[in-house]
Amino acid sequence: MTESATATFRTKVSSPNPDADVAEIVHLHTEWWGANHGIDIPRMTPNFPVGANNYLMFNLQGHPYYGLDEKVALWTKYSAELAVPEEPVTRIVQLVVEGNAAWLAADVLFTVAEIGEEGLGAGSTGYHANGAKHRVRSTECYLRDDGTGEPSWRMWHFHCSPAPDADEPRPAFGDTARSRGELVP
Repeated sequence: MTESATATFRTKVSSPNPDADVAEIVHLHTEWWGANHGIDIPRMTPNFPVGANNYLMFNLQGHPYYGLDEKVALWTKYSAELAVPEEPVTRIVQLVVEGNAAWLAADVLFTVAEIGEEGLGAGSTGYHANGAKHRVRSTECYLRDDGTGEPSWRMWHFHCSPAPDADEPRPAFGDTARSRGELVP
């Protein structure tokens, strides 16, 4: 299972079942990132709403994907070109639950390796250092709706972007990701 440490800057939970809601959202987050290891489509799909255009992803390589069918098509393509040889490590930085909506922000460490000749391989992810451990940040938005209107938490939006080098000073403050205790390789 993906390691998911919660080192929360701020948690705000306002729901009828706060413990259950937080547990379910953290479970979806953990399963989503765990599915990246092995590009495991059957493990990935239950975390997202069904239906056309019910999901929007701004992928790490910069392109948008609309709906679960497009996400599956992307992962099918990547499964012939890329490997994520170990489970990503995540650290939840912030989690907010308000009724039937929630979002979380996370730091993530993961490795991408090229395995095939098709397409652009690891270069298509935005990472050109094949097999290196990478730092990224994600924002995940959840609704208590499975896409059919049933009240079950699902991730409706995902946005991933590269994180700065672990030792790069933060403008105006001079601290670094390493000095702040963030996930670093």
